[in-house]
Amino acid sequence: MAQAAPVVSSTTPPPPIPAAAQPVPATPPTGAQQQRPPNGTAVPSAATGAPTASTLAPKPLRAEEQIAQLADQLAHAKTPEEAHRLEGMLETLRAANLTPTTHLLLRRAEKDVANNKPDNAVDAMADALALQPDKAIVWRSSAQMRLVAGDLNGAVKDLGSALQRDPKDSQSWSLLATVEEHRNDGPAALKAWQKVLELNPMADKNHKRLDALHIKAFGQPT
Repeated sequence: MAQAAPVVSSTTPPPPIPAAAQPVPATPPTGAQQQRPPNGTAVPSAATGAPTASTLAPKPLRAEEQIAQLADQLAHAKTPEEAHRLEGMLETLRAANLTPTTHLLLRRAEKDVANNKPDNAVDAMADALALQPDKAIVWRSSAQMRLVAGDLNGAVKDLGSALQRDPKDSQSWSLLATVEEHRNDGPAALKAWQKVLELNPMADKNHKRLDALHIKAFGQPT
């Protein structure tokens, strides 16, 4: 008599899958296959999935952007001390990208002025401008030397170049007011000084210079 086939229990585990037949996990893309996030998107950390600190750090501001921010703070300064501190920071930034040769020429010009050689100072500044004609502070320094040398028209021209490149430089406007005063152009001097007060209200807190220039421009009020 034929024997009955053994019954397989429903609880019996299935036989193991041979290694060759097991599914292989997908290999992550490498090199050029990796997808990069769009610009400005934080990259998740491999461990936590959160953006890394380096991707969240703000980009450092360019010198021009820092100057714009400080100039805005100067226009809202509440005390002369605060204004003086901001002016110092602005001067440092404006001179930050001058080359060593330009710095040397600036010092030479200052030395020439101290030794009563203003024409030599003007020549030194001409050399500095040939090296870095894009720097407003060099144009302003050239105007200072021209003023000392008595070249008032040249000083006005240099200050025009300085203010074209840095219109919020209160020191250039202040120098322009002085030059125009020496040229006996009262209205122009007054207008330049009014611009100074827009940029730095603490430059003439009690309006003494403003009143004096107003009298020179329009005479004593009756």
